[in-house]
Amino acid sequence: MTSPHSADQPLDGLDQAILDQLAAVLNHLDPPPPDLDDRVRLVLALDDVDREVARLREEQLVGAVRGTQRTRTLTFDAESRTVMITIVDRPDGLVRIDGWLAPGAAVRVELRHPAPDPSQTVESDASGRFVLDGVPHGLAQVVVHPARGEHAPQVVTPALAL
Repeated sequence: MTSPHSADQPLDGLDQAILDQLAAVLNHLDPPPPDLDDRVRLVLALDDVDREVARLREEQLVGAVRGTQRTRTLTFDAESRTVMITIVDRPDGLVRIDGWLAPGAAVRVELRHPAPDPSQTVESDASGRFVLDGVPHGLAQVVVHPARGEHAPQVVTPALAL
């Protein structure tokens, strides 16, 4: 014989009301990020399964340099490559991204934005250095493409806020 509050019984109206109130309180205390939809779309737009996702190893906020400009440095590690980027706020409201790849190589580096914004692409030099200038604030993701003829996966960073 089961009690009226057995876990085997389906949810009733009171149970659902309690769960709805709990969800409302939790969403108020720890709401999902406002850009969660864009982050999910950015990840779902990856059409190639031969990618290696880099993990954020380190983030440093350098603070204000040269007046009101903020500078952040992020380092991402993947099995085949490390990606380090420095993001500098420009006075005109855009950002400059200076990046370095290890091991260094002349490869295509793509900065993906949520649709419908177009991606920006640059080539790194032989030492792995690249620059993306005049980039708007918002979500982005760095994709490092393998060199021509190289049988390595693309390296993709998690979505990051510029």
